[in-house]
Amino acid sequence: MAVSSSPQPLATKSMALALILVLIASFTYDVAAASGGAMGGGFSSSETSSRSSSSHGDSSHSTRSTTYVYRDSCCGYSRNRTPLPQNEMQGRDEDAAMLNFIITVLVIGMMVLIVLKFYKTDLRSKPSVVKLQVALNGACSLQQDLNNIAKKANNSTQEGYKYVLEESAKALLRYSEFWLSSHLLERTAYDEKRAESIFYDISFEERCKFDAETLINIDNHKDEKSTWVVVSSSTSPNPFIVVNVIVATAGPLKLSPIISTATDLRAILKKLGGLAKSEILAAHVLWTPQDENDRLSAERVFQDYPLLRKLILL
Repeated sequence: MAVSSSPQPLATKSMALALILVLIASFTYDVAAASGGAMGGGFSSSETSSRSSSSHGDSSHSTRSTTYVYRDSCCGYSRNRTPLPQNEMQGRDEDAAMLNFIITVLVIGMMVLIVLKFYKTDLRSKPSVVKLQVALNGACSLQQDLNNIAKKANNSTQEGYKYVLEESAKALLRYSEFWLSSHLLERTAYDEKRAESIFYDISFEERCKFDAETLINIDNHKDEKSTWVVVSSSTSPNPFIVVNVIVATAGPLKLSPIISTATDLRAILKKLGGLAKSEILAAHVLWTPQDENDRLSAERVFQDYPLLRKLILL
């Protein structure tokens, strides 16, 4: 009886070892990295504070108080002077009432004009946030172009944001024959603080789709590292690349929300790339894969970017 019980622990150990080996093998296969690059910046606190302080400075004003002294009798008038006739007093009352009415109408009219002017200006100045996604197939050199832009950009100034946005738009336009699909989102905010929150929420959501950020230049904070796994589950000779262009602007751009053709996408890229630096509050450009040895499978594109719609190439 004692001899027959010994093979059971050995069989249990063998099964456990086999299970561990299977788990290690499956883990090794599934850890193919989606490397990502991120560059840009915006919403400088110093610029925001200076704008707010200047606006407060413009609105400040000084008040002056004037004291009037009245006497019981002056300019020849006496307490005991004879009262005016009734019809003359009535005429003066009517004139005073008419004058008060005219002044009231003028004041109300001026207030209405001020409110309307402020309302129109407020509508024009509402900031907006735009996210443009573009998927390409086979544009291998685009990775190197975006890497070079990220390494050169000085993202501590508006000139840097403008450089990143303009050069990235031009790079995408150069590879128009590789465009596959795209998606556009534009959201209008009621003030700059809300626009900042929307902008960073969108950027954070997209950056979380990367397995590793291997090249970063955000607000001039730079970091570069090699991909932690260079073996990819995709061996396609024409690899996919997805680029996100996220922009916050001082006013609404009113872009068409539907991108059906390559002509539509080309027009949007030209508009984003041609924005003046004074219009740009912030700009981030994100792309995956960033590492040239990495590959992004079609399954991963469909899973992480479900809103992409195929373009009609014209």
